Amino acid sequence: MRANGLAVKNTIMDYRGPRRLYLYLRRANGRRVMLFLSACFLLAVLLGLMGYYFVQELVTYGNVFPGVSIVGNAVGGMSRSEATDVVQKSVETPLAIPMVLTEDEDTYTLDLTSIGMTVDVKGMVDAAFDTSHGENILARMYRRFMNRPLHVDVPVKLRYDKAQLEAFVTGIADAVNVPSRSAYLDLSKGYPVVSDSKYGFRVKQEDTVKAIESALPTRKRKLPIITESVRPETTEEDFGYIIVIRQASHELFLYKGEELIDTFAVAVGSDKYPTPNGVFSIVKKEKNPTWYPPKSEWAKDKKPIPPGPGNPLGPYWLGIGTDIGIHSTPDEKSLGYSVSHGCIRVSEWAAMYLFDHVEVGTPVYIYPK
Repeated sequence: MRANGLAVKNTIMDYRGPRRLYLYLRRANGRRVMLFLSACFLLAVLLGLMGYYFVQELVTYGNVFPGVSIVGNAVGGMSRSEATDVVQKSVETPLAIPMVLTEDEDTYTLDLTSIGMTVDVKGMVDAAFDTSHGENILARMYRRFMNRPLHVDVPVKLRYDKAQLEAFVTGIADAVNVPSRSAYLDLSKGYPVVSDSKYGFRVKQEDTVKAIESALPTRKRKLPIITESVRPETTEEDFGYIIVIRQASHELFLYKGEELIDTFAVAVGSDKYPTPNGVFSIVKKEKNPTWYPPKSEWAKDKKPIPPGPGNPLGPYWLGIGTDIGIHSTPDEKSLGYSVSHGCIRVSEWAAMYLFDHVEVGTPVYIYPK
């Protein structure tokens, strides 16, 4: 009996909570009743919505979440096979079209299979599903309830052999490149003849490869080859002043490129101390030089002569080699003769003009005739 009594007592205690609620509502006013009923209604609606979206989540779990796209193609709500079909038609097929590169009127076709290009369809679809299931179930249910799609676009996934691509561009460069041609100076006729220079043309291979790589994931299948002009090392404008000396006529000709600027009378070396023939250049310019005795028998026991009267070099010196140079002379009567000790003498005015115009490095051509 005691056991039965205890069971009855426990049963009564189990119903004590609802009984109190019943008595509370019985004694409560109408406002309390409405609040209670409203709370119950809202709870029921909430549970119903949660149940609805939970079931929807379970039913659509195998599909891509709304708002997800692959290369701009909406695949939200699609199954894996449906998304794969969309990517194959909208991405893989267009990107397999060969690429055409143009240079002026010439075209070069890049068959994308030659560089081993493949579109990773599975990888893109997998990325879309990984994005869809990157949040927990409650977060996805909340997004569905609030109508907040993911707004994620999966980019193109490509594979290709860059070395093969670079080899293709190198082949184009071999066909397109034109080397530059430098101007050169010809004095075989005794006066300067400057040949025409020519600009070259070449493919900027690294930039062209980058341009192709940028276009591979897009539908752009026609590209210009990136090129640049190549300046020759030497152009006609690079030739400045040129000095030509003819010993037989005792004349110095000053050219600028092919243009004759002026002609000056000179004195050159005597038979005993001849002026050397050949190609030289101005190696030193000195104003008001000191004359130093050369290492020659005729200058034995001579002493240096400072600038001023009595200095055989005059006020201007243009050295073209060891102890040899072009210089002004106080004895202008010697011009037109072969009377020097090897140097080339000019008038003081001519020396000043040459000194002011030519620079170190100016070529000097000395001919016997």
